[in-house]
Amino acid sequence: MTLYEKILADFKDAFKSGDAVKRGTLAMLKSAIQNKAIEKGTKDTPPTDDEVMDVIGSEVKKRRDSVTQFRAAERHELADKEEQELASLMVYLPAQLTEEELSPLVADAVLKAGASSEKDMGKVLGLLSRELKGRADMALVAQIVKKKLLG
Repeated sequence: MTLYEKILADFKDAFKSGDAVKRGTLAMLKSAIQNKAIEKGTKDTPPTDDEVMDVIGSEVKKRRDSVTQFRAAERHELADKEEQELASLMVYLPAQLTEEELSPLVADAVLKAGASSEKDMGKVLGLLSRELKGRADMALVAQIVKKKLLG
């Protein structure tokens, strides 16, 4: 079963069980996947797991940004809703790496890139983004890289 097929099956289950948050989140995700396929001109072929992971990653990032903004504006009910949607999306991503697990990977990438200052951050993040696709929050990775290059 592909990731997209799993999402479709989970959408049907959420619809049958009456889980409004999950149903809404997965409906939005299905729509985003279909929109991406239309953009690429591949709407007649089923999406690959990598394409689906890219869309999920993008949607996760949107939710994290929204939670931050809603909390800053003290709109806690909206932030809570976004966190519920985020939790529904995280199920489809591989287990996220912790800061402790990321540190040695960042150190290795800094050495490979020959990075010595904050100006080289793009090189390091470029190496890491391919390796960590879907497995880590790239904002956290960027913080660790910055710390490593400055400290």
